[in-house]
Amino acid sequence: MSTEQKSLGMQDSQLLEKSEKLIWALLDDQISDNDVKQLESLIKENEAVRTRYLQCVQVHCDLYSHYQAAPTEAAQTKSPVLGTLLSNPLLTQGNPSSLAD
Repeated sequence: MSTEQKSLGMQDSQLLEKSEKLIWALLDDQISDNDVKQLESLIKENEAVRTRYLQCVQVHCDLYSHYQAAPTEAAQTKSPVLGTLLSNPLLTQGNPSSLAD
């Protein structure tokens, strides 16, 4: 491998490292407007960055779905409109008809 090829390999790895930092900042909602523009440019210009972007998004989605809390039985039975009312211990104890008195 020539010195020029080694140098290009080093530049590529540095570019991917920088791109990955920007990608994770984007996925974590911790990216500035300037960094978004820079990441967009890098994605447009470099196929390796596009591939790395897709890999990071896939990992992000996999982790999100893996660690997403499974709904509890109580949460599944709540009405979406009255969900907050049903979580009130005063309302869930005893006979609901007694509340009308």
